[in-house]
Amino acid sequence: MEKVLTPKEIARLARVEYARDEADATKVYPYSPARATAKIARRKDAPRTGLVGKVAEVYYEENGVRSPLAFPRGKATPAAIASAVAKRRKTLGRLGRWDVIAYSLGAALGTPGKKVSLPTIREYAEKGGVDLDASYTGRGTRVGAPKTRASATAEIDESVA
Repeated sequence: MEKVLTPKEIARLARVEYARDEADATKVYPYSPARATAKIARRKDAPRTGLVGKVAEVYYEENGVRSPLAFPRGKATPAAIASAVAKRRKTLGRLGRWDVIAYSLGAALGTPGKKVSLPTIREYAEKGGVDLDASYTGRGTRVGAPKTRASATAEIDESVA
């Protein structure tokens, strides 16, 4: 039976690729895991499933740790955390992904590399004024943002009429 990369080996390879992205002046921060995922996937020992999520998680962590949240007046009160989380989510883009925000909050609270739970991040975002049903960033399905699905459908319906 052929050896397959372990999650730990995948994470190590993804960190090497992140460092390459960081050293490449043509790459724009925050970095995308797409190139690294494709490169690792070409290896003979790459797993057939789960690779995308494992590489992406490393990029989420690295981007998040390098972009800790900032709190008004420097104090991490619950209200300040809610405000910082909501502000970051509203910026959209790669730094606005829930997972990246979770690592950014961990870094801001003095535990870089530790991910705050996604339900906690969403709770803070909601307390900070984010409408979770309308908050969407990234690509893929909009399961978590049903209001954006409805509006996209409305736009299609209007363009046909």
